[in-house]
Amino acid sequence: MINNKKKSYFIFSLLIIIFYFFGMISHKYKLPPYTQIKFVYKKIFTKTKNLTFEEKILEQYNIKREKLLSSHEMFPAVKLVKYSPGMNIWVDRGYYNRKNDDKINNLYLIKHHRHNHKDIIINSKKKINIIRVLCMLNDNSNYNDWKKLNYNLLIIGESCIHEDIVSKEYEKGSIIIPPGGSVSSDPIFINNLNHLNEIEIKIKN
Repeated sequence: MINNKKKSYFIFSLLIIIFYFFGMISHKYKLPPYTQIKFVYKKIFTKTKNLTFEEKILEQYNIKREKLLSSHEMFPAVKLVKYSPGMNIWVDRGYYNRKNDDKINNLYLIKHHRHNHKDIIINSKKKINIIRVLCMLNDNSNYNDWKKLNYNLLIIGESCIHEDIVSKEYEKGSIIIPPGGSVSSDPIFINNLNHLNEIEIKIKN
C-alpha cells in the first residue's frame, strides 16, 4: 500500500515537471496550443476600445509629436513661415488649428516655442497687421487695445486651448510683442505680407 502511494506521488510529481517544462518551451517558441490559447483569449477577453473625441485628438497629437521629434534634433527659437492648413503652430509642438483654416490660409506664421516667455522683436519694412490667438487661461491684459475679430480658431493643447482672435496694425519699423502666457505662449500670424524677407524676427534677450 505504501509502495503504491509512493508510486502515485512519483508519477504526479513527474507529470508536474513535464507540464512545467512543456509550458516554458511552448511559450518561448510559440508552439501549439500556445498560439491557439492566445487567439481565443484575445477574442473573448479583449474588447475594442471606442475612443472619445478628446482621446482621438490626443492620439493624433501624439502621432504628430513623434514625427516632429524624430525629424528635429534642435528646434529654432523662432522662425517665419507661410501658413498652410494642418501646419504645426509652434516649433516644438504638434498642435495645429482645427477650425476656420480658410480664414488664415494666406497669412504668415511666426513660430516660437510653446512655452516661450521672452518678447519677440519684429523689424518690418512695411505696415503690417498682427493677429494673435488667445487662450482664456492666459493673462490677456496685453491685448486690451487690440481689435477682436468675428471668427474663432481651435488650437487644442494639453495646457491651453486657443480660440479667440484679436488683431492690431503696426507701422513699419521695430515692433516688440509679448509672447503670451503665463500658461502658454500665443500663436502669432502676420497679415499684409508678400514675401518672407519683408520682415525680420528674433527673440529679445
